[in-house]
Amino acid sequence: MVILSLVVLAGWFFDLPALERFVPQSDGMKANSAVAMMLAAVALLRRDHRDRHIYSILVILIGALSLGEYFWNIDFRIDQLLVRDRNYFYYPGRMSQYTSTGFVFLGFSLLWLKSRTRMLREFSRVLATLTGTLGLVVLASHAYATPSLHRIGPYRNVAVPTAIGFTIGAIGVQYGNPFEGFVRLLYAKSAGGAMLRRLLPTGLIASLVLGFLVTSAHKLYHWEPGFSMVLLAAVVAACLVTVILLTAAGLEREDLARRETEQRFRLVANSAPVMIWMSGTDKLCDYFNDRWLQFTGRTLEAELGNGWVEGVHPDDLKECLSTYVDSFDRREPFQMQYRLRRHDGEFRWIFDTGVPRFMDDAFAGYIGSCIDVTERKLAEEALADLPRQVFYAQEEERSRIARELHDDINQRIAMLVWELGALAQRSPDSESGLRSSLDSANDQLRKVVSDIQAISRRLHASDLEYLGLYGAARALCRETAEQQRVKIDFKCDPALPRLPATTSLCLYRVLQEALQNAIKHSGVGAFKVEIMGNTSEIRLSVIDRGVGFDTRNVGQHRGLGMISMRERMRLVRGEFAVDSQPGRGTTVRCTAPVEDDDPKEHAEYDIESV
Repeated sequence: MVILSLVVLAGWFFDLPALERFVPQSDGMKANSAVAMMLAAVALLRRDHRDRHIYSILVILIGALSLGEYFWNIDFRIDQLLVRDRNYFYYPGRMSQYTSTGFVFLGFSLLWLKSRTRMLREFSRVLATLTGTLGLVVLASHAYATPSLHRIGPYRNVAVPTAIGFTIGAIGVQYGNPFEGFVRLLYAKSAGGAMLRRLLPTGLIASLVLGFLVTSAHKLYHWEPGFSMVLLAAVVAACLVTVILLTAAGLEREDLARRETEQRFRLVANSAPVMIWMSGTDKLCDYFNDRWLQFTGRTLEAELGNGWVEGVHPDDLKECLSTYVDSFDRREPFQMQYRLRRHDGEFRWIFDTGVPRFMDDAFAGYIGSCIDVTERKLAEEALADLPRQVFYAQEEERSRIARELHDDINQRIAMLVWELGALAQRSPDSESGLRSSLDSANDQLRKVVSDIQAISRRLHASDLEYLGLYGAARALCRETAEQQRVKIDFKCDPALPRLPATTSLCLYRVLQEALQNAIKHSGVGAFKVEIMGNTSEIRLSVIDRGVGFDTRNVGQHRGLGMISMRERMRLVRGEFAVDSQPGRGTTVRCTAPVEDDDPKEHAEYDIESV
């Protein structure tokens, strides 16, 4: 448009009529029209800047003042400001009414091109369409040599350069907002976009070519105008029907491919080991995969829209919705954690990740995935509290050992020293009293030795080095039963495989901790210990029929014991599980892999009551 205006102005300044007309024997473009066209081109180039309004208003003023000169028969003296018009009929230098109207339409369309109001942007495209239609009609009339279309009376003609400028300006306005209106549909990857891309070029080219052929044949063969119109309509209809049929076939193939893609996505989504959801542009969820529905135990209809929020924990609902809505409005990815009710009524911690999705460069909503991170969260909480618990456990163990040594062992040794001192002061003729005192001292020394050995065993399992897991576990159960005055049924597999030292130690410590917890918390006096194994794994079970507890609170109320047992089994790549319900007892199960495949010879072990 800028080059076109400069060429026309050069024709006016250097008196070259060919540059003003472009087509011989046609009307020339006025100088004011060239200036208005140049201002419109600058406004289009500066469409993203504020000074666009200045150029657009100047275009409107030039067109509106020219129309005012016709309607009110007033000369505003704007027609020959730049050059003097020598080729005129009545009004020198004045553009026609149609040209003035076209510039008014084009100016307003440029003025509202980037308006914040959607209605004004749509009105801008409508005005640009009217301006472009005017230009196309004039160009078609010249192409078909039909003067009745562009020579409709004095002062109402539109020059060829002006028509070209109107057409280019209208196209520029349409492309000024590429994600709206006609241009968005033209480049959309939807069925409508595909049909528009196929039908529009075909319709325009076929219409122009067929119109030219029929017009030429009409002039050559002198057909009646009615016959020419019927022939043109028939040929255009045949072309359009052919294109529509081909387009329909192509759209059907695309639709089949799209449905196949959707089915493949749903298959993958339903097979994925995570929960998947999708939402539309209205922030309402419109899809949940099978994994989500299995987790919540609800139907798809109940979860759609905002139904899914019914399963979110009340304490997490406000923050969850705030994160979702804020990210949605900003079109940004988000991550959040909240508690979601499982099908059994238990609230589980969920890690939810959502990202915006786009179709044809247009925002189409969000897609997200969720995983259950309850175990990880509990582990993080336990690890965060682990240093404090380790400190307290160490202090408690040191205090217990100190109390046993000071209050028990030390006192008993002091008593023995006193008795031996008194024994030394007695007369030698009391032989029976001497023997009785020696026997009492001997018994107390044996008990002291036994207690010291028990303390030593708790600190260091020396029996494992000499007796192996079976012997050490059997001795531990017997001593624990004697000291705590309980009954422990011990059963060991006769084909127990050889175990690495680390695995044996971990299982032994787990047995120690499990027995201590059972005796302390179960409220019963009978327990069962089973050690079974084969060449690939070994299994340890500690069972009681006591009060039991809620396993969901095991990390909160069972202290360091459960954590230490679990971590010991993890150290040897084993598994640790606790089955317990209030009033139904507790079973601690451990499974560890056997790395050494060489079996160790063992004697037949029967069930023993220790």
